[in-house]
Amino acid sequence: MEQSQIKSKAKEFIDALRTLENGTLDDVGQLAVLFANDATLTNSALDSKDKQMEGQDEILQFWTQYKETLGDAVSNFHHITLSEDAAGLFWTTEGTNPTGDKVHYHGSTLLVFNPEGTIQFFRGYYNTRELTLKGG
Repeated sequence: MEQSQIKSKAKEFIDALRTLENGTLDDVGQLAVLFANDATLTNSALDSKDKQMEGQDEILQFWTQYKETLGDAVSNFHHITLSEDAAGLFWTTEGTNPTGDKVHYHGSTLLVFNPEGTIQFFRGYYNTRELTLKGG
């Protein structure tokens, strides 16, 4: 894929995530369909449990839990890097979770696309303590 296509696909992911963050659980499907049927998703929290999500059904469950856990938190993407088949997204997420606690954490996400333009591999990097230690 050309970098312009990678950039477009990364923007599509960001837009779908923003729709979910600003919307409801009904919006989770828009994000999940961006992943290949046999995609793999992992992040720092899943790593600590020696787990990863595989396939669209598990990835749909992941994004559902994301919305339920983070509530009204919103991600701001401040840098995007591109290669021939991947995008690196650098972000800060902040807001309030459903229990009223402040959420503020930052990290990066690697999106690797297959030739069809769907996400084949997702890897999120962040400090899990930023999510478990709350307060202002």
